[in-house]
Amino acid sequence: MSLLLVDDRDGRVVAHLETHEQALNLLERLATNDPDMADSLGIVAFRDRQGAIVATESSVTIRPLRP
Repeated sequence: MSLLLVDDRDGRVVAHLETHEQALNLLERLATNDPDMADSLGIVAFRDRQGAIVATESSVTIRPLRP
């Protein structure tokens, strides 16, 4: 599976990752360095099988735990 970390403000792909763990670790690091940017990021997942997305909208907010 492939994951894209996308900036929802302008649609820019910030990173291409292979696992959910990598995506969450990157979000945690970004939240520490730039909380405003981390709040505007979304994760898009692509499965290995064939198919196409015509249109979809979904929202999940992931916030890292801060000490």
